[in-house]
Amino acid sequence: MKAGRQNWHKSQNRPHQPQGKGGKADQPATPIQYPLPKEVVAVFQHAQLDNPGLVFDRFAPDFSQAGKKNEWRKQALEKSRKAPHAGTLEAYQKRWQALVKTAGATPFRMKTDWRFIPGLGRKSALEIGFSFHRYGFPFLPGSSVKGLARAWALYELAYTLGLEASRLDALDKLLEKEPEEFEKERSKFNLTSQDALKMAKDFRAIFGTLDQAGAVVFFDAIPAEQAFPLDIDIMTPHYGSYYQGKSAPTDSESPNPVTFLAVPAGKTFWFAIGGRKGVKAPELEKLLHLARRWLKNALVELGAGAKTAAGYGYFQMING
Repeated sequence: MKAGRQNWHKSQNRPHQPQGKGGKADQPATPIQYPLPKEVVAVFQHAQLDNPGLVFDRFAPDFSQAGKKNEWRKQALEKSRKAPHAGTLEAYQKRWQALVKTAGATPFRMKTDWRFIPGLGRKSALEIGFSFHRYGFPFLPGSSVKGLARAWALYELAYTLGLEASRLDALDKLLEKEPEEFEKERSKFNLTSQDALKMAKDFRAIFGTLDQAGAVVFFDAIPAEQAFPLDIDIMTPHYGSYYQGKSAPTDSESPNPVTFLAVPAGKTFWFAIGGRKGVKAPELEKLLHLARRWLKNALVELGAGAKTAAGYGYFQMING
């Protein structure tokens, strides 16, 4: 699966970082106006802010100013793509390592195969989203990490059972049910063989059910290297009215370029999976090993974040 996916996205014309200022690099940019008290704006303009996440989420331009939206949006993204404070990231990396060690987790690293876009679907004043940690660096929330591992595990179990794709949702709901309901209905999904039943019970133990929390804890994924700036990428929808449900797609529509932030290719992230208290050591170690395998397969084969169908968000294994 991965070889085919790699051949596909490496043979395409990938989106590129916009050059210049739309052909107006020689013209001075108009200073952004912000819908904030002038005292706040003065502090922001004169202070050296080292948290691009704060800029992205809290200092959005005043888009009510006629004719300034595109220009000011570009300026705002340029401010938001800068690398966060190096010392802050380094300090948080040490704190994260201490936290996962306390949970008995063994961290591992994965490298972005190409660009990676966490949180593109989040709402923001800039009309595009991005997941910044509160300290200004890109990250993948633990809930998203867990969701990736769970999706791969679900596919793997469905494949083992020989289920059609149309039955995935029903299988997903079965795996969440309380023990009594699960035992009553599992025969409907061929969960009768020892191997399949064991895998289903491991799935339930790792990710939890409606009446019990999972035995495994998935931590936020954070950068494993020094602070780095983000890329500015671009997508160009050609049929905006059609996608909004207003009209049929026609060649008379003008393309509408949309810029967005992305983690560059070749960046390394820490991942970690730990155990919840109360689970016996031998059982827990088996579950942690299985959960790590599922997560690594998901990162390599399914990808994380937005636009995975276009080759974004896939990771590579790192030894050591």
